[in-house]
Amino acid sequence: MSDLLEDRLSALDRRVGVLGLLAAGGLVLAGLWLMGRWVSAHAAIAADERAALSVAREDLDLDLAERQALSDLVSRDFARAKASAATLSHSRKALFEGGLALSEEKRLLEKQLEIMSLWIRLDEAADKVHLMRGDQIAESLGLAGARPRAVGGETRPLPRSATILTKERFASTERPKSEQVGGQLQWEPPQVGTSVRARALGEFVLFTKEGLLIHGPPLNAAEHEAFPHLCLALPLPVARRLYIQSFVGTKILLAAEAKP
Repeated sequence: MSDLLEDRLSALDRRVGVLGLLAAGGLVLAGLWLMGRWVSAHAAIAADERAALSVAREDLDLDLAERQALSDLVSRDFARAKASAATLSHSRKALFEGGLALSEEKRLLEKQLEIMSLWIRLDEAADKVHLMRGDQIAESLGLAGARPRAVGGETRPLPRSATILTKERFASTERPKSEQVGGQLQWEPPQVGTSVRARALGEFVLFTKEGLLIHGPPLNAAEHEAFPHLCLALPLPVARRLYIQSFVGTKILLAAEAKP
């Protein structure tokens, strides 16, 4: 075994000739040259690919920058739209509340105009009482023979016109009294006593500054006739209608030639 190994080593150790060395060197050089050509060719291809990749990367960077700018623009627009929406909501709320206030003010002005333009005219010739709006008759109600008169020994003359002072659904003939005593207001409530409330005056009572009382049919004729006052006792539906439609401060004309 050892002899065989020595023979092989001796064979390898033998010297090669000049031509063999030249041929081996030429083969090595040719291989290195071919390898250099191959490496150069692939290096050129890799350089071209790298340049293409660099251009593609620049395009991607540019596209990314554009997309980022677009995203920032959308974000700013969204934030602006959100703020505008909030402002618009506040504006709409303010507009709605302003509209409600204007509607309420309009309603109050219309009510004031209704109060200011309304007056009542007694037309004895036609046996009617008219609710007037300016110069126009808004509604006419039958008097059924009712006329203003002095009751219970009342000595005051009938006024030509009157102004509604208070309105009471039920009213007692005994009125409260108030006066200033020593700089203090003294108020005495009405003393009804044993009389049933509103038996003398009935329902839907209108008190005027001039002392005229307009009311429905009395529930007790004797008590009504015993109470001194200027009276206009109307049928119950008419008294109810005047009570509903009139206001404190409404003028009532009793004489045909009187002015509102």
